[in-house]
Amino acid sequence: MASQPAGHWLLCQRNPEEFCAGLAALWESGRIAVLPADDRPATLERLAAEVDGTLPETPGEQRVNEATAPAIPESLSPAATAFVLYTSGSTGDPVRLVKRFDQLDAELAAHAELWPLADSGVISQVSHQHIYGLLTGVLHPLCAGVPFCGDECRYPEVLAVRLQEAGDAGLAPVVVSSPAQLSRLPEHLPWNGLPRPSRVFSSGAPLATEHARRAESLLHAPVIEIYGSTETGGIAQRRQTQGSNWQALPGVELSIVDERLTLRSPFLEDPQGWWQQPDRVAPAAAGFELLGRADRLVKIAGKRVSLDHIEQSLAALPEVSEARCIDLDRSDGRLGAVVALRDACIPHRHDTRHELIQRLRTHLSGHLERVAIPRYWRFVEALPSNAQGKLDRGLVDRLFADLDDTKTPRWLGERRPDPATCLLTLEVPERLVFLEGHFEEYPLVPGVVMVQWAIELANDSFGETGEFKGIERLKFQRVLRPGSRFTLQLTRRDDGIAFAIDSHEGRHCAGHVRLLTRPGGGHG
Repeated sequence: MASQPAGHWLLCQRNPEEFCAGLAALWESGRIAVLPADDRPATLERLAAEVDGTLPETPGEQRVNEATAPAIPESLSPAATAFVLYTSGSTGDPVRLVKRFDQLDAELAAHAELWPLADSGVISQVSHQHIYGLLTGVLHPLCAGVPFCGDECRYPEVLAVRLQEAGDAGLAPVVVSSPAQLSRLPEHLPWNGLPRPSRVFSSGAPLATEHARRAESLLHAPVIEIYGSTETGGIAQRRQTQGSNWQALPGVELSIVDERLTLRSPFLEDPQGWWQQPDRVAPAAAGFELLGRADRLVKIAGKRVSLDHIEQSLAALPEVSEARCIDLDRSDGRLGAVVALRDACIPHRHDTRHELIQRLRTHLSGHLERVAIPRYWRFVEALPSNAQGKLDRGLVDRLFADLDDTKTPRWLGERRPDPATCLLTLEVPERLVFLEGHFEEYPLVPGVVMVQWAIELANDSFGETGEFKGIERLKFQRVLRPGSRFTLQLTRRDDGIAFAIDSHEGRHCAGHVRLLTRPGGGHG
C-alpha cells in the first residue's frame, strides 16, 4: 500500500491551467494541496506560516520550510488526503476541512452521471479555490477530457467572448456560475447571437426565482442550481423554471424530521454517518423545500429575532433589491443591515442617507419590536460577494470596520474591471477623526488624508506595492464632506499607482503616487 502523502503546500493560482499543473505536481510528489479561502495578502501570509511550503506561482512570499521532499508514492490511496480547503466564511470565520480522494471520486461520478460533458467546453466564472468551482469547473472537465477555462471569465464581456470561442471550436458551452454573476447579467450584450450553453450551473446560495428565469431567457439555456456546502459536497439540485423543490444527488440519502435535514452521503468525511444541515426544510414532492437557516435566529435583549424575517420585510420595499441582516456581535447587541438599492435610490449625501434610514426604520417598526430594528446601515449597489458569490464574514467586517476604526473611509464594495484596475465605493464616516478641527463650521476631509487613503487601499487591493518615492500631478478640485459617497479608482502602473476620487458632484482629487518596487517583488 502506498504511504500517506506528506507535506502541506499552499496553492493559490487563479489561472486554471497553472492551478492544475500545480495540483498534479503536488499529488505526484506525495504532497497535500492547501487551498486558501481567498487570495488576500493577510490570508496568504497567515497560511504560509502554517504549511511546509508554497508553490512558486502562489502570490506573496515564496518559501519552503522543509529541506527534503517526501518520496513519490507508487500510487495514490483512495483514503489519502487530496487537499485541505476552507469554508467560505459566510456564517463566521473560515473553517479548515480535509477532502480525501475517495470523496472526490464519488462526487465526480455523480456529476458525470447527471451532467455528462461529451463534446463540451466548460467556462467557469467562479473560483476553483472552493469545492464547487473545483469540482464543477476544473476536476469534472479534467476527468472527462474536455477543454475548460476560467481566469477572467467572471466578467460578462469575457463570458460572451468565451461562448463564441467554444462555438467556433465546435464545442457545446457549459457555464459554471453563481447567483452574484447570474443576477447581474447585462442585457446589452449580444446573447441572442452567441452559441447557446447546454447548461448553466449556479451554487453558493439559492438563486432568486426572477434571476433564474432571466438568466435562462438571456442565455437560452437551463440554469441548474446545486445545493450543498464545503463540508457535505453537493446535496441536491433543481431547475427553478421546472419547479422550486430540490432533488437529492445520486447516492445521497435524506431524512427530514421537524424541519431538520439530515443526510448520509459518499461525499462526506464519514460516508456511513448522518450529517445534520443547519438549514430548515420542508418535505415536498420528490424532494424538499428550503425554508432558511436554523441558525439565523438571534437573541436581541432577550428576545428571539429572525434575521430572515427582517430581510424579507426590507426586500418588500420597492427601492430595495436585496438585503442582509447581520448579528455584528457588538457590545450593544444591535444588528447591522446591508441593503442593495435600485440605482436611483442610492444616497450620496449625509442628509439623504439619514432620511433613507429613518424611512426604513419606520417601515420595520410595523413588523418588529424597536430593539430588533437594525442600528447600523450600509447601502450598496449590489451585495459584495467573495469568489463563491457569498457575503462572507470578511466582507461583513470590511463593511462595518469604520465603527471601530475612525481613520478609514466606509467601504461599500469594489470592482475589478481588469487586473490592473480597482474601483472602490466608499463613504466619509461622520465620526472620522480627521474631521475634528477641520473645520468646525464646515468640516471636510483634508487633502493629505485622501492621498493616504489611496496609498493604503492600493496596498490592500494589489498587495504590497513598494516604497513611497513621491507624488506627481496631484490636483484637488472639490472638497469631500462627511457622509459623502465617492468612488476611488486605483490603477496599477510600472512606476506606481494612479488614483482619482469622484462623486456625483464630479472629481475631487487625482494624482500619481510614485513607488520603488522592492527587489524580487512587484506590484501584483
